[in-house]
Amino acid sequence: MRKFVVFVFSVFIFYACSLAPAPDETNAVKPGTVSFVSSDGELNYAWNWAKETALSYVRHGDPVGPWYEAALPGRDAFCMRDVSHQITGAAVLGLFEQNRNMLFRFAENISESKDWCSYWEINKNNVPAPVDYKNDKDFWYNLPANFDVVDACFRMFLWTGDSAYIKDPVFLNFYEKSLNEYVDRWDLAAEGILSRKRIMNLPEGANPENHHYYDKRGIPGYHEGAGGKMQVGIDLLAAQYAANNWYHYRLHPNEETSRWLVEANKIDSIIQNIFWDPEKKRFKIILYEDGSYDYSVGPGQDFSHSLLHFNVLDEIEMINSILDRYSRNKDEYIIELASYLPDIFFRHGRPEDGIYMLKYLTDSNTHRREYPENPFSVAGAFITGLMGVTADAPENFISTFSGLEDPDAWAMVTELPVLGKQIDLAHKGRHTSVLGNHSPDTIYWNPHLEGVLDEWYINDELSNFSGQVTDFYGIAVSSWYLTVPPYSIASVSAFP
Repeated sequence: MRKFVVFVFSVFIFYACSLAPAPDETNAVKPGTVSFVSSDGELNYAWNWAKETALSYVRHGDPVGPWYEAALPGRDAFCMRDVSHQITGAAVLGLFEQNRNMLFRFAENISESKDWCSYWEINKNNVPAPVDYKNDKDFWYNLPANFDVVDACFRMFLWTGDSAYIKDPVFLNFYEKSLNEYVDRWDLAAEGILSRKRIMNLPEGANPENHHYYDKRGIPGYHEGAGGKMQVGIDLLAAQYAANNWYHYRLHPNEETSRWLVEANKIDSIIQNIFWDPEKKRFKIILYEDGSYDYSVGPGQDFSHSLLHFNVLDEIEMINSILDRYSRNKDEYIIELASYLPDIFFRHGRPEDGIYMLKYLTDSNTHRREYPENPFSVAGAFITGLMGVTADAPENFISTFSGLEDPDAWAMVTELPVLGKQIDLAHKGRHTSVLGNHSPDTIYWNPHLEGVLDEWYINDELSNFSGQVTDFYGIAVSSWYLTVPPYSIASVSAFP
């Protein structure tokens, strides 16, 4: 086995070197070229199924422009929540043109006539899906959607470095209107959100008999079964918190504070002081119009995952309260919710659960595994979760941390499109990582390995620099800041 792993890593190094283009060649990324292989045959199957299935949903030649399915199959459409979740997997597969176009379609369709909503679901003909829309005053809409799309746009900016996300007037208008006029129109400001009216912004005389989407136009969360009685869902607060933070830190980075950062902090206070129950040690997930709260909305649904998806929480007790519940019931959630879990588990120190979910979500016996959101999300979780990749493309910066606890296990991804470039990345356990740079630019790499040693092998040379030590959910982790020159390879390992 040891010889085989050495051989695999040798192949990786040769592969990375042989693929490096000449400096005068373009570094364009073709969709679907990324590959994954590991010592675990079930993971290899899971990756191949997710990649193949996700790519089968990509569509070309329609009036809406480049797109992929991100809604219930058969609708020929994409909706705001699904797209916002699927984009990381789509980016991993190189579908940057599709991501930008679909997010742009949502951004361009925000309007005052719709009370600063966009179209919840757009079909291949570049019109609102008829199943969700009758006219600008009668349509389906979940209020977290604007904030979810804002979060998605900024995540894509960090992954790709595409300046359209922070410079295109259409995107900028969407952010501005979503965090200002939209908040005002739907009474979503932190100071009044807990006492807002549930049914609002309807024409005079509208009622359930003459208005098809009477209680569906402005659902204050992604739970859709409360029949107009839900006042605020915790996922609305989580998405709003993330959007305000992005707007402050990415568009107003030189300001020590701003109204958006203040608003994010107020929303955070509501989440931690009102929705957190210190006696039950769990979050309430819904506030109803009558002032009562709910901790659950039925089998297979628990929207507290949004607090981890949108990176709201720092308190370990709060984080673990959510993770423990998901871990105990991880194969009982509806596919729309379960598809968030592998990435969440990996990013919060539960790699065993993360690997379980990658395999479970791609198993032929898993109900509704073909739902488009699932294969895209699984593909994304392989990279951001199992391979532990986070990116800041404008800074040419990438951070990695393996999700392989077994020291003899290995995994590698090749031709990964990230930072506006392509890279190769390999891990053996959590003690060795190798990165190949296939671009004419230097990449700044922040590898993380488990353990604390006096000496590590950096680029195969013994170094007495022990790295920076941090705690990752009870695990001591060492990390470094390395430069990876154009068309070269860098490595960090506990062994020569």
